[in-house]
Amino acid sequence: MITNKIFSSMLAITFLLSACGSSSTDKDEAKTVKADEMIAQTEQENNSQQMETKLIETPVNTHKALTGHNMEDRTNKLQDGFNGWQRGRVQFLNLEGGFYGIITDSGKKILPMNMTKEFAQNGAIVRIKGKVKDVMTIQQWGTPFTITDIELIKPGNKVNNADM
Repeated sequence: MITNKIFSSMLAITFLLSACGSSSTDKDEAKTVKADEMIAQTEQENNSQQMETKLIETPVNTHKALTGHNMEDRTNKLQDGFNGWQRGRVQFLNLEGGFYGIITDSGKKILPMNMTKEFAQNGAIVRIKGKVKDVMTIQQWGTPFTITDIELIKPGNKVNNADM
């Protein structure tokens, strides 16, 4: 689009310059040659930009992503690993502003989404029951988990607000 405007402008200038004088001089011919060179250079730059764009373009098959079947399968697989009561240790992690996570006896990392302050004790041993929550978090640690039941087995240390 820009190339067409530049080409039209240069063409109009060339016609106006040639119409002004009754005879053509060396200066007019030099201006015409220079205008033609500028047009050719602009077209070459635009073609190289278009080629770069074509190299970057790649088709994306979003059919599977839009149906949601893969996401449901993944959630079901995660939920299978977290059925029933889980026993684990509450741990304060000083990442991304600080948060509490639970590492189960089997080594799974659980990111509780709704743990109350009374259970937020570093080193506490708890039993939890709940559901996997299919969300993304800023912590990027563990499996997001909504606690439905929680029991304190052994108390831990409360972390000071200054540590958070």
